[in-house]
Amino acid sequence: MVKPTIGRRTMREFYRLLETGSVQTIYQPVMPFSGRCAVGYEALSRGPVPYLASPMTLFEIAEQVQVSPQLDAICCRRAIENFPMKSREDALLFINLLPETLEMGGVDANMLSAWTESSGIAPGRVVLEVTEKQIADPARFYTAVANLRVQGFRFAVDDVGTGYSNLSLLADLVPEFFKLDLEFVRLTRARPVRQLLVETLVRFAGQIGAMVVAEGIETDEDAEVFRLLGVPLGQGFLYRPA
Repeated sequence: MVKPTIGRRTMREFYRLLETGSVQTIYQPVMPFSGRCAVGYEALSRGPVPYLASPMTLFEIAEQVQVSPQLDAICCRRAIENFPMKSREDALLFINLLPETLEMGGVDANMLSAWTESSGIAPGRVVLEVTEKQIADPARFYTAVANLRVQGFRFAVDDVGTGYSNLSLLADLVPEFFKLDLEFVRLTRARPVRQLLVETLVRFAGQIGAMVVAEGIETDEDAEVFRLLGVPLGQGFLYRPA
């Protein structure tokens, strides 16, 4: 597939973002289906101007100019610094990280520990979301994971139900959270076989001490379906961002 040409204005703004770290963060709540208080918030990064507002656009540009780990580190740091629930000691902060960033040391245990300490957030409150996409060097990736776990950081496997997060990542990473992909979630209400799969994942998660999060929850009906399937947590447009 031919990648679209990036305009000069867009590139100027992108490089200015890298220089200034001017990333904005929206925090989407992760809600218990059986309660009203969020257990945590996922940090969603946005650019400072409309044509860089989409995180997909930001990271597509970063990939083309080979600065993905640099952008990832900026987004991660801003997510920690701007977290509005710092004083709520039971509130988790979910942050997406590319495997490439961990493999190349764009973000490491020392950096994250320094950022969380300066923001007054215990490492155990930070959940790093990863997928199997672009794991080029498993040895380096899992070494970085081990170093982060020593510091107390936790992990989530994102996009479960897509090709980016297969069973080997669930087994090898042993995450604290499984996050069901929103497209998988949208089809589950109408497909009983998918519901059986969700119930199986919930049981497996319980056996390794993990919790399942259903992404893409848009209606009360969505929430009820996954509550009945035993999924404890949901995330999506049904819940207002912080």
